[in-house]
Amino acid sequence: MSTTHPQSDLPLANPVRWTRLALAHVERMIATADQPTRGLVVGPAGSGKTSLLRRIRRSLADSGRETLLLSPRSPLVDVPATTVVLIDDAQLLDQAAVSRITDRVADPDSSIVLARRPWPETDPLHELALSLEHSQPTIVLGHVTAGDLDHENHDSLDAACSEGILAMTGGTTWLACEAFAIHDGQPCAADPDHHAIEDALGDVIAHRMLSLDPEVRAAIETLSLRPTGFTTPLAPELRDHLLAGHAEGLLLRNGEVVPVVRQAVRATTPLDRLVDAGVIDEASGSRSWTPDFSRAPDPRRAEALLREGDAIADSAPSRARELFRRAGECGADAATVAVRRAGASWALGEIDHAARLLDSGPAPEGDEDREHAIDTAAAIWAARGAMETANAIYAAATPPLTAAQQARAAIAALGAADPLRCLPDPAPAPARPGAIGIPTTLDVSLELVVRGLRSTLTDPANPRLADLVRASEMYTASATGAPIPELPAVIAALTAINLGELDVSHAILQDAVEGGHGGPWARDRLVLWRSWVALQRERPHEVMSGLDAVRTSGRPLSPRDRLVYDAIDVALARRYEDKATMVATWRRAREGILHAQFDMFTLLPLAEFVTAAARAGDSTRVAAHFDRAVTLLDGLGAPPLWSAHLHWAGIQRGILANSPDALRPHARALVAVAPQSRLASRMAQAGRVWTSVLAGTVDPDAVEEAALGLADVGLAWDGARLAGHGAGRSDDRRDITRLLACARRLHPRDDTADARDDLSTASTPQGHGGDAVLSAREREVALLVLQGKTYSEIGMSIFISPRTAEHHIARIRRRLGATSRSDLIAKLRLVFEDASAPQEPIHAGRDIA
Repeated sequence: MSTTHPQSDLPLANPVRWTRLALAHVERMIATADQPTRGLVVGPAGSGKTSLLRRIRRSLADSGRETLLLSPRSPLVDVPATTVVLIDDAQLLDQAAVSRITDRVADPDSSIVLARRPWPETDPLHELALSLEHSQPTIVLGHVTAGDLDHENHDSLDAACSEGILAMTGGTTWLACEAFAIHDGQPCAADPDHHAIEDALGDVIAHRMLSLDPEVRAAIETLSLRPTGFTTPLAPELRDHLLAGHAEGLLLRNGEVVPVVRQAVRATTPLDRLVDAGVIDEASGSRSWTPDFSRAPDPRRAEALLREGDAIADSAPSRARELFRRAGECGADAATVAVRRAGASWALGEIDHAARLLDSGPAPEGDEDREHAIDTAAAIWAARGAMETANAIYAAATPPLTAAQQARAAIAALGAADPLRCLPDPAPAPARPGAIGIPTTLDVSLELVVRGLRSTLTDPANPRLADLVRASEMYTASATGAPIPELPAVIAALTAINLGELDVSHAILQDAVEGGHGGPWARDRLVLWRSWVALQRERPHEVMSGLDAVRTSGRPLSPRDRLVYDAIDVALARRYEDKATMVATWRRAREGILHAQFDMFTLLPLAEFVTAAARAGDSTRVAAHFDRAVTLLDGLGAPPLWSAHLHWAGIQRGILANSPDALRPHARALVAVAPQSRLASRMAQAGRVWTSVLAGTVDPDAVEEAALGLADVGLAWDGARLAGHGAGRSDDRRDITRLLACARRLHPRDDTADARDDLSTASTPQGHGGDAVLSAREREVALLVLQGKTYSEIGMSIFISPRTAEHHIARIRRRLGATSRSDLIAKLRLVFEDASAPQEPIHAGRDIA
């Protein structure tokens, strides 16, 4: 049997103290110090027996009494009768020690105080207890109530909160002490059910369980796995195990399991044993228990398994899927099991597995199963990038869709740009039998999504962004992981991006990630879109951190999420790398684009691919996708909120291809919708200025205004490029300086993680000290020199003038002691090492001497 003593001394800062009755007995004992001091303290492990003995000893010593505190193994020899002997853990005394203590207790003039656990109970200990109780009632510890809490030193302790903790711990002293220590006297409005405390106590309890006698541990586990309220008496031979469990501080005095102990045991018990033990019967209200559960067909148990799986499908999809599988073994309908398991696989992000379950399972017959199958199938095809198929699934669904399905169907219809299904109001949804008409949080969320989505088409000048933000919040609050063609948080964030409201978009996605919006499967998608917003906010560190998180999540990316990932990767290279790196990144991404299908919710990645392909000289690769997207938008009436970014990409493609004819229709489209869209207005203005700059007319005021306007709607990189182009085509030195400063302010290259990593990790060759003598800007210029760029190209890359680039290179030559162009190249290669230099032969620009 274990002899460990958890929480043997109650922490001074803990609000738990001994019971008022126990303290009253102690005060009476101390007040009669002129008489023999005799008493018995009984309590389970962690009830504070040791600390109470020490308190008694200090008080007696303060009054001038001689005291002696002994352990069970300390000898009791020749101790004067007037000395107060205090013995802890008396249940561990051997027979000889009990005999000596019995002799001392028999002397009415001797002083002795014993502390012991309530079990094991032997006849000699029982006789000692009876003798000591003639002097004073036994001080019983181990259970505290709200009245025993010390609120004086913990005035922030909320009454409702403390009652919740006492209920969780059953008032068991050591568990209550641990719980309040974790709580630390702070209000826990964010966690009113104290799940965090429960989880933390679970680890402590699991450790305590391991220290128990195996038979006692098995008995406590058996009790914990019984359905709550089970009343059939246990076998008589378990009585001693129950007493031992109470003595260990894990059971209440009546043999009931402490609630938090029950939860801890169940949380650490394998799923098969939970099912076999009948724990899941609680979901159906059944109180029967069959320990020797077999997997023979059992409709009652199959129904209970399905119900329990449904209850935890959002919070624990992996366990739910296993329960559904076991339900099938118990005879549950095969179609029902297949649909439920597919939904659980979806929630885990295992899209292909979910599809296989639906493809191989029989057609569901019940309305609820058909609804689940339709929603899951549509979401799977949407995740695969086939939003048109998802839309077709809803269009062909019978019987009529429920209200929730109509909302999901509207999302798929807009994603597929289906004007017939996403613009008209839906027909009234059929009511389910037994429905009481009270909308759920999820119902409200989906209704707000539909209302907000339609407003982006019918009222683009004033879309209901607030409705979409609320929809995202409500969807998070619903804690659902159910299949859906697109997440409300992503829809709201895209709307905010298309309105030029990047801060709003970031807040939406940040809250969604932190709140577990959409369940486990949705996290990577939310993180990717948050990274996209960080890219537009000129936060490359956050972008790369997000990509790393997705790479290491352990979940495979769906084809649609892979598009977003690749688009971010290409966008990073286009903004922060040299052209060779950007082209290499584009070539890696373009293979996936061959198999991609873009929808309304992936137009931003498509716009990035269009611009990157133009810069890489590979526009034909995405031309068909681009033309199809424009056609889809035209079919919806070219809504400005959804079309502006795509037309802007068309303008950028025309600029990079030096083709005015290619950009002209997109410029006209932006001008046409400018009155309805602040974003389109800024783009149209910038397009006009850019065209003038390319034609050789540079108005610095107009260039700067247009560049800042682009930055104001989330296009700081494009604004920096416009300012850089203006500087490159200006002859006035003051205008050049002004526009280059504007470009650097909008796109601060010096803060990029890649540039820092490349430069700060470069080693310095022996004898040169290049890393020490070159400034950050000079190291950046030096790296561009190694890439073979001319003064002009260096200036365009980092937004400085060619003359400034020339001055930097001259200083680099002096500091490295380079005597010629080839010597400079050789020494720079040593500074940055071969691994940091380009792998192809380097040819310095012809103007670098």
